[in-house]
Amino acid sequence: MEITLRQLACLVAVADHGSISAAAEALDVTQPTVTHQLKLLEDLIGHRLVDRSVRGITVRPEGQLVVDRARVILQQVTSLGDDLVDVRTIHGDVRLGIIQTASAAHFPFVYRRLMTRYPDVRLIVTEARSMDLVEKVRHGDLDLAVVTLPIFYTDVQVAPLWREELVLIDNPSSRSPDEALSIRQLDGLPFIGLDVGTGLQRHVLELFHEYGIQPRLIFQATSIATVIGFVAAGLGISIVPNQTARVYADVGQIVIRHLNPTAFRQLALIYRPLDTMPSAVRVIVRTFINQARRFPRG
Repeated sequence: MEITLRQLACLVAVADHGSISAAAEALDVTQPTVTHQLKLLEDLIGHRLVDRSVRGITVRPEGQLVVDRARVILQQVTSLGDDLVDVRTIHGDVRLGIIQTASAAHFPFVYRRLMTRYPDVRLIVTEARSMDLVEKVRHGDLDLAVVTLPIFYTDVQVAPLWREELVLIDNPSSRSPDEALSIRQLDGLPFIGLDVGTGLQRHVLELFHEYGIQPRLIFQATSIATVIGFVAAGLGISIVPNQTARVYADVGQIVIRHLNPTAFRQLALIYRPLDTMPSAVRVIVRTFINQARRFPRG
C-alpha cells in the first residue's frame, strides 16, 4: 500500500484545525474517515505523527516534518489545474478587503503571486475592521475579504487561511523580555487595545474572559501603529500578532514576550458563493487559498 493524497490531506487538516471533528468538517468527510486515514498514514510511515487527548490533537515533531512536506505536495497537485488555465483569458476587477493587522504578514506575498500570475486582473484592496469587511462582502460591496474567525453568518463561504501566534508586547525597558508570561499575570496591568470592532480586539477580550482577568484599559487605538507607539512610550502593554510585532521589535521599539499557554488567532477568506461570481473572482479565490496553504501554521 502506498501513501495517498487523501491521507496527507487528512493529516494537514488535523494539524490546521487541532481536532478530528474540525478536520472532518473542513474536508466534508466523517470523523471515522479522518481517524482511519491518519492511522493508515502512521502505519505506512512507521511513526506516530500526532498525540490524541480530550483537549484535541497535538502534532508530534516527526509529524510536523510530514505535515510540512504534505503541504508542498498538496499545493503542487492543486496548482496543476490552475496551470492549465489560460491566464490571458482572466481579466477584470476584483474587490478584496483585508484587516490591517494581516497586511504586514503573509498577505504581501500572496498579493505578489496574484499580480504575477494574473496581470490582467485589477485587484482593488481595501483595509478595514473585520466586522465591517464581513458586512461589505455580505452586501456585495466587496468580492472577498481576509478576516478573523469566528464568523457567525451562513450566507458567506469561509476558507481558513493561516493561523498567527498572539504575543504580548512591552516597552524595551521591561525586565525579562524573553520570559514567557502567564495570561493570568496580565490581570490589572495597563493595557493598550484596539477598537472593539476589530477581530483582533474581540479575540483578545475573549481570551481575557476565558482566563477570568481584566487588564486596565488605558487607550483604544484605531490602528496597530498607534498601539505600538503607546507601548513604546511605556504607557502599557498589548497583545498583537507575532509577525506584526517582529517588524517593530527588530528596530528596538518594543520587546516581545510569548504567552503561556500560547494563544493564536485564525484568519480566513470569506466570499459569496462562487457560482454567482465572475471568473476573475473565482480564480483569485482559488489561487489565494492555495497560496495560503503554503504558509506554516502559527
